[in-house]
Amino acid sequence: MWYDYKSEVIVLTDVFFTATKKALSNITSTYDTVWPTAVGLWNLRCMVNGVKKEYPDITEAELAAKFSLGSGIHGVNYKRAFVDHTWEQQQTKFAWILLNSTIPIFEGWLEELKQNCFPNMRVKELQFPGQVQTEVSRLTSSPSTILSNSFYSTYSGKRDRCYSQIDALLHCYRVFKEARNCYMHNGSKADAKLVNAYALYTPFATPAALCVSEVPEFPIPALGDEIQISLRGVVGFSYILIKILVSLDTELLCAANAEREFISRYQEKHTILRTLKPNLDGARRQVKQYVQQCGFPAPLAVDDLTAFLLSNHLVSR
Repeated sequence: MWYDYKSEVIVLTDVFFTATKKALSNITSTYDTVWPTAVGLWNLRCMVNGVKKEYPDITEAELAAKFSLGSGIHGVNYKRAFVDHTWEQQQTKFAWILLNSTIPIFEGWLEELKQNCFPNMRVKELQFPGQVQTEVSRLTSSPSTILSNSFYSTYSGKRDRCYSQIDALLHCYRVFKEARNCYMHNGSKADAKLVNAYALYTPFATPAALCVSEVPEFPIPALGDEIQISLRGVVGFSYILIKILVSLDTELLCAANAEREFISRYQEKHTILRTLKPNLDGARRQVKQYVQQCGFPAPLAVDDLTAFLLSNHLVSR
């Protein structure tokens, strides 16, 4: 049974950083393109093979005239695409396309966080098990008590947060990342890095360790042999990637540098300085409203956040 990918997509308001919202949106957009393309390819495959069966001597030019006319696309080799290759082989090609699209989304997310909020972020260390928690602890060693008290428990209670399993998730990530590296730089043949990453991942390749109902499919790689990946496995990996993104997003909001995100979003939404009501309850309602209008959940530590807004000249009395 295939992953129901659509059911796994979380609501974009369930994450703190704008960069995370963009990354999740990019993953969704990738699937919105891949799935219709795959279905269209399957249907075209059925039609081409049906014609070839009834008319074995049909030429490439005749196939192009029948199926390519009006598309603006030239040069399709119908025999090679639909006769010489099986549907399973074509799905594998789709899997590589999908993997090559999703890995850069995660890498780009880290770079955007570094540029916008965490200039001293060690991007590489957030991509390796055994290093990620140390780096998160370092980035949050200067904490934001305001953001932690106002938002952390709300975000951490939302779906797919499993920071306690972050090492297991990144062991899975390393396998697919090394496979992608082999595809790009080693002719799709397994190298020592992939074989080692898989060996380290094996103890964690369980539903419990990864917080999933099904472990992403990935056949055992053999050094020097062609890597075998599946569309099913890459779809499962995308869900692992979502878990990594949202888990790190929630932990990093506790850092003092995350206040840059909050202030920037607040100023972008509220270009006019708002004056709080003299009545305490009225002022609290205003603060909750202003914060939620920026795409954040209702703050829990309203009085502390009010003091923060005042001190940063985001509201006045």
